[in-house]
Amino acid sequence: MHTIRGKMLLSFFLALVVTVGITVALFVRLIDDILVNQVKAQLHGQAEKAEKILRNGDISGLNNTEFKYVVKGLMLDADYLILDPNNKIIDANDDREVGNTLNYALSGRKGIAVLHGRKILFTKERLAGRPYSIFIYAPLSSLRALYGSLMRTTLLAIGFSLLVILVIGLLTVSRVVRPLNQLKEAVGRYEPYRSQDEAFPVGDTTEIGELITTFQSMSDRIQQHQRNQVEFLQNVSHELRTPLMSIHGFVFAIQDQVVTQETGLEVILTQSVRLMDMVDKLLQLSRLEAVDEHWPASAIDLRTMADEAALLLMPAASERAIKLHVEGVGLQVVVAGEQLFQVLVNLLQNAVRHTSSEICVRIDAEYPGAVWAIHIDDDGNGLSETERDAVFQRFYTGSNGVTGLGLAICRQIATNLDGELVYSTSPLGGARFSFIKHLGRLTGTGA
Repeated sequence: MHTIRGKMLLSFFLALVVTVGITVALFVRLIDDILVNQVKAQLHGQAEKAEKILRNGDISGLNNTEFKYVVKGLMLDADYLILDPNNKIIDANDDREVGNTLNYALSGRKGIAVLHGRKILFTKERLAGRPYSIFIYAPLSSLRALYGSLMRTTLLAIGFSLLVILVIGLLTVSRVVRPLNQLKEAVGRYEPYRSQDEAFPVGDTTEIGELITTFQSMSDRIQQHQRNQVEFLQNVSHELRTPLMSIHGFVFAIQDQVVTQETGLEVILTQSVRLMDMVDKLLQLSRLEAVDEHWPASAIDLRTMADEAALLLMPAASERAIKLHVEGVGLQVVVAGEQLFQVLVNLLQNAVRHTSSEICVRIDAEYPGAVWAIHIDDDGNGLSETERDAVFQRFYTGSNGVTGLGLAICRQIATNLDGELVYSTSPLGGARFSFIKHLGRLTGTGA
């Protein structure tokens, strides 16, 4: 019973047993009450009949009178006693009872009592005009003997119903468990680096169907992550190979005196700096994705931070005759300032390389569905539909790109800050990169 099917069947069977037990008990109680009340009413009618017989006759006139009652189509005999005021038996259908005395008081005119160690149903009526009472009774055991046929019929019907319900339950449980077994087999065969010959079972709107759909979605994400990892390793190898080949080639060029030592060393130095910058960014991106760092949050003014970032990029913008300005009022927030500043600087660097004549940093204190947002707008050519999805991937450089890691690092920092970095079309006609701060954790990297 360690499987879901076994546990469900056991629970189902126990529920049926308890339900049947309660049903049988209530049925027996109901039948007992019906039969007892029926016999009580018939005994009372027999007492009225006896009173009419004795009204003008002698007590001994009952000796040949039979008191009968009918239950479930069967005619049964009732016994009687004639009692004087002292409960002494002066007449009875059994002559051995005459002269005896009932030594206990009967509660009420009819009901259930014990006579000679047996439970009986009785009715007691006073004879009009005479100081006697008639006591008519029937053993309860003879009445309950009728339960046998009723119980046999009832149990047969319940047994058949139980069998039908068990079959239906077994089919239902099998139908419920079948997709789970199919899902278990599909998960057992799953390998993220292989194409799936047999797909996951098709999910539906039920809870199990939604679970299957969730597993399917998870497998797709894992496979996509696996493809990204393979592509990432290929890109890393390619990007690192380029400066290494340049360094290696110019070393031999210097040795062979193909180029001057000064020229060769300058190229080697440039490529070494590029190589170290790329490695540093790779290490930073890996650390951001693999380690849950604690970045202390502090109260900062977004307008002041934006002004500082714009001032830092102002010389580069001036070289290309680009107008760089900040819009928006001061906004006090609690956030990891160093990491947010890194994102702003990187986005402004990208904007300076791709804009035509204007860059605007806009502070948005009221953003739909978020706490606040910072937008970096330019009037460049923007991105195509395919570039919008690829621009945040590692090593995607596009035109005028450097390492292709800056935006990937920025997006990961935004995620760690409980925010989101998105692209949209700028009101200036070019690209808009927006850092959107969501309502996240109250501790850790900021609120």
